[in-house]
Amino acid sequence: MKPFWHRTPAFFAAPLFLVAGSSLAFPALAQAQISQMANTNMVMISLPLIIGAGALFFAGLVIFWLSKIRNVSLKTQKTGQSQIAAMRVKLDEYEAAFSCLPEVTVLWTQSGEPQMFGKSSSLINKDPDHENFGEQDMQLKQFLEFERWLAPKDAAKLNAGLSHLHLSGEGFVASVKTNSGQQLRAAGETSGGTAILHMRAVTAATAPQTKEIAYPDNDVPNPDFNSIHQILDLLDDPAWIRGPEGKVTFANSHYLSLCNDANLKSGKNQFPELFSPTDIAKHQSALDENSDEAIINEPLLEVGYQHELVLSRIGTSSLETSSIGLIRKKYASEIQGVNNDELSFSHINPVLDAMTSPMVVFDGEGRLKQFNLAYKELFSLDKNSLVEGMNEREVMDLLRRKGQLPAEPDYKQWRSEHLKSYALKNPRKELWHLASGRTLQVIATPNSHDGGVIYVFDDISEQLKLQSSNNAILVVQRETLNSLSEGVAVFGTDGRLRLHNRRLSSIWKLPINELGQAPHIDAIAQSCGKSIPEDGEEIWQRLKQNVVDFDPGRIDKSGRIKRKDGRLIDYAIVRLPDTQTLLTFVDVTKSANYETVLKERNEALETADRLKDAFVQNVSHELRVPLTSIIGFADLLASDSFGPLNAQQRAYTDYIRSSTATLGTLIDNILDLTNVDAGIARLDLKELDIASLIEKAKTGFSATLVGADGATPINLSVNMPDPAPKLVADGKRVVQILYNLLSNAVKYSDPGSKIILDVEENAGWIRLSITDQGIGIPGELKAALERPDQGRSLKELHRSSGIGLTIVKAFVELHGGNITMQTNPSNGNTIIVNLPANVSKLIDQPASK
Repeated sequence: MKPFWHRTPAFFAAPLFLVAGSSLAFPALAQAQISQMANTNMVMISLPLIIGAGALFFAGLVIFWLSKIRNVSLKTQKTGQSQIAAMRVKLDEYEAAFSCLPEVTVLWTQSGEPQMFGKSSSLINKDPDHENFGEQDMQLKQFLEFERWLAPKDAAKLNAGLSHLHLSGEGFVASVKTNSGQQLRAAGETSGGTAILHMRAVTAATAPQTKEIAYPDNDVPNPDFNSIHQILDLLDDPAWIRGPEGKVTFANSHYLSLCNDANLKSGKNQFPELFSPTDIAKHQSALDENSDEAIINEPLLEVGYQHELVLSRIGTSSLETSSIGLIRKKYASEIQGVNNDELSFSHINPVLDAMTSPMVVFDGEGRLKQFNLAYKELFSLDKNSLVEGMNEREVMDLLRRKGQLPAEPDYKQWRSEHLKSYALKNPRKELWHLASGRTLQVIATPNSHDGGVIYVFDDISEQLKLQSSNNAILVVQRETLNSLSEGVAVFGTDGRLRLHNRRLSSIWKLPINELGQAPHIDAIAQSCGKSIPEDGEEIWQRLKQNVVDFDPGRIDKSGRIKRKDGRLIDYAIVRLPDTQTLLTFVDVTKSANYETVLKERNEALETADRLKDAFVQNVSHELRVPLTSIIGFADLLASDSFGPLNAQQRAYTDYIRSSTATLGTLIDNILDLTNVDAGIARLDLKELDIASLIEKAKTGFSATLVGADGATPINLSVNMPDPAPKLVADGKRVVQILYNLLSNAVKYSDPGSKIILDVEENAGWIRLSITDQGIGIPGELKAALERPDQGRSLKELHRSSGIGLTIVKAFVELHGGNITMQTNPSNGNTIIVNLPANVSKLIDQPASK
């Protein structure tokens, strides 16, 4: 976007025209005002105001455009910073990936400045002559000074290869050794205008994985040059490999020692040559004449052998377009009378026997030509079972008799199909399932020189078992993951999805077919951005920072994601021991909503409970004021202060006084029950006289014991031992317990019936039993009275029987006692209250004096 001062002149023209128009219109307006008002002073005052208004409008427009330009600039800057951050993350990923590889890579770009990736410490063991090497990574300049840490010959060879690579662009592969004896593999190549050097340590584990000869399209492996190098190094005789151009490409130490004794020097980046061009042509001709295998016996006195060496034999064997040579020194007496046919192929036996893969070779006529020890061990054959020259049919029949061939219904037909290997033009693989349970992979490779076949066997039984077991584990794992309610995703160090379940697709609305293609986390973020356009991609980009984090000190994380579509997702990020990252997701939207509803309901209940307590406190206070007046006037009437009362008036006055006492007790019960519900009720413990407590309780309902209108009064009988037992408790609460139980029994008893109160003491407990002859009580009321869950049982008691039994149960349990109810066989009920004789011992509250 261009700055505002570079834009079209129309940007400024509009305000200027507005001001100019206002100025031009002013004379006409002034003339009209002069003609109408005849006041030129007003015109002169208005002119500056109009000009000022136009200037103010212009300034506001400029400020608006400047603000807009600033916003666009800030947005562009923010986008650029985001892209730079993403590029830095990518760069960190690539550098971390290079650092994890057990090799060092050096790049020479067109600018000529080299760059090194990887850790040089992974290549170099500690060198006693160079303490700084192997302990820590070398700098690039130190690393390229090969003479400092490589053997002199190897350093020269590597420098020559690099020079040739820079000049001609032709790649190379070389084996070099460090000063400490560590074997390294160096490979040079070019890509575009960039020269690349790879260096990797050669170990027993990595050696078979480094190939100098590429596999053909059918993936049948050719001989491994690196393995052959190691085998030839183990031989006690001079050995070498000659390339397709006739030059020595590899030689063991005995060969080099022999050349050194003969004062043969090598050329630049080449091995010394032991033979003349004529001898080399002779050897090649012998190979061609003898089906690529030959034995040549001739003296080599020209190379300066010691006198005990009379004759030398040179053996060569073709290997693709290269050949292997072997010199074995023998005395003349050792080879006299030896048939050349008996020596055929004996030179190569040490090489084949050193190979772990079972191999057998048949010539074009199907005769046994050669086999190794691994082949005999594979089929449990003794040394006399196989003889050179046997027909392959005979060998197969021998293996069949030993149960070492597949159990085919038509053996002859199967054998005929197998023997078609001699007509092959390309290698063929097949599986043999033996009766013993073993499975062999057989690779038949045609020998184009004599029409024979080379068979290579591989026992893959354990591999198949492991694969089958692994497949079964994967099936169980997949089914287990798919049955989880959590979404599961496992990412590798390269940021690609390695494992997932169906729940991940449903939570993030991702296509299940795309997840099965091991997508990168960036692709998942983009797909999620399409399915959840509000913030899906943004969320996954934040998660990516934890997935591709290569910090070894990183820790697990968890939290909650609140998506803009209203969903709540709990997530956890766990670092696995194999450096992969596990992500789990749980959709907690419903449970979170339920939790919110429950919290709101709980808050509403707490508010209602506070309002109830306030209401009860207020109502109780308001009831006490008139009640106090009624009690006072009733006592005044009963005192005969205004004259004597007749019997009827006194009976009514006593009833009023009894009822007001009952009402006062009810108000006290309401307040006490509220305190119990709030958990703030406390006991005033004192040593009490039970007899006096019973008399106080009878006062509240004494008027109801007297028969009214000639009815038979209710008889209350109290049975208590003499002397009366002592009780340490809250006297006021015990009176309320007795009052409510006795008044409840009186309430539901018929006139003339009997109520019995028994008081007993036993083992530190006071037992109060109240028996009436009234109607039976419902079963749910009995269950609520005896249930230990105070909160629920009190509510049920309140609904079923009112506040009386509710306050009884609350106060009994407050004293640490219990209450039970029994239905008598004839009629009536018995309520039993057990209270500790000394409550202070149970509730850890001292008694007051």
